[in-house]
Parts: sequence; structure tokens; C-alpha cells
Amino acid sequence: MNFFKKLFGGRETGKSEDGTTIYRYDEPQEQEWAPPSEILYMEEIGEHFNKVFPNRETAVFHEIVSDLVHIDVNVMEATPDEPYRVLFTNGMSDLPMTLPPEIREEYKHLERAELMMFLPSDWPLEQKDFEAEENYWPIRLLKVLARFPHQYHTWLGYGHTIPNSEDYDPYAPNTELSGVVLLALPEEVSTIHTKDGNQIQVYFPVPLYREEMEAKLQFGCDALIEKLAELPGDFLILDPQRKNTYKDI
Repeated sequence: MNFFKKLFGGRETGKSEDGTTIYRYDEPQEQEWAPPSEILYMEEIGEHFNKVFPNRETAVFHEIVSDLVHIDVNVMEATPDEPYRVLFTNGMSDLPMTLPPEIREEYKHLERAELMMFLPSDWPLEQKDFEAEENYWPIRLLKVLARFPHQYHTWLGYGHTIPNSEDYDPYAPNTELSGVVLLALPEEVSTIHTKDGNQIQVYFPVPLYREEMEAKLQFGCDALIEKLAELPGDFLILDPQRKNTYKDI
């Protein structure tokens, strides 16, 4: 599946009811392969996550062939006190994102970012499991989102919604989730101050149903979060079959 096909973004096409500017990205023109940028913050990102999620074993899914940036996905195992796996990227922040000119000076601290997600402790993550898209799609999603702003010369930030396609294609056969909203955990988790004076924002993509993405554009991000918070359990831990909070509205 081409996760970049017909994504909203890039070219401004209007505003939603909550005032959000809606963009559309066309398919990028064919470009020659570009070597990945220098790996800058891998150790600092790892140290940060080891500090905020201590006493976890960590494995890394290394990217074999990279274009523009080298994106690895790290998996921190669950613990008895926190029975979910923590996934986080490194490499997205090696290049600054392209902020809109009108905010570039004031919000320069937002130009570098990484991503994180929570998976259930029993989510299949062996190499053999990845032959099924039902298991691999969260990894793919993180890698695609991490490369997206560099491929399209744009940016990702808090509250942004990114559908899987213009038709809201589900991520995998076992789910109807078909897009994400980017949220963030508390500052001590979501902000990394680097030794060279830069700052990395860590965003948390929460997979959504089509109706939830459309509701966010109508009612705003805070209203969506309130609805998600009403779900049983922790909506931050990925559940491909969770209730659609706006299905019948």
C-alpha cells in the first residue's frame, strides 16, 4: 500500500470548521535516491527514553536502505508496572522540518521531531510476524510519518491529522483505523534538549477512524481528546478494534 497516495497536505485547499488549514500533497516528482543525512541524535534520544521509561529491554528495527533520513524504530519491552511496549523513532530529527514562513522564526524550536507509540505487550513483533500487515503496520506507519515531512518539504506538529489516503484506506485488513492525529505526552516525555542547543519534539500518533478525523476538523482537537478519554482503558495503547467514538454521531 502506498501510504503517501493522495495525502491531504502541501497545497492549501481551505479551512475546516474548527479553523484548521487543510492542505493536499500531490505525488512527489520522481527524484534520484538521496543518501541519508548524518546521524546526529541517536544516543541522546536513546538516553532520553531510557530515563523516562526506565528498566526496559530495548531492541531496534534498523532500516536497511534509507532515503533522505535513516529511520530506525526502537522497541522498549513492557514492564509489570507499565504493561505496554514503547516504540520510538530516531533519525527523523537529523534534518529540520520545513516550517511555514509565518511561524518559522517564532517556532524554530519545533523544526525537529521524533515519534512514539504504545503497543500492547503481546503485539507480535518477531521478524516472521512482519509478513502479515496486521502485525507490521504500526512500524510502517512510524517510518512513513517520520520520512513524510522531509520528502514533502513540510512539517508535522501537535494536532495535525494525516489520513492514510484521500479515501481513508484502513492500515491493515484487521482494522478500520485509517489515519492519525498527532498528540504529545507531558513535556518531560515529549521534549528532548540536545547537547548542541537544539530541541526535539516527540509526537504521539494516535490512530483514528475516518469519522473521528472528520469530527476533529469540525469540533477541534480538544473535543476529540475528550471523546477518546471516555473509552475504557488507555486509548494511547493501540487497539485495532477499539470503539469508534464518533461512529453514530
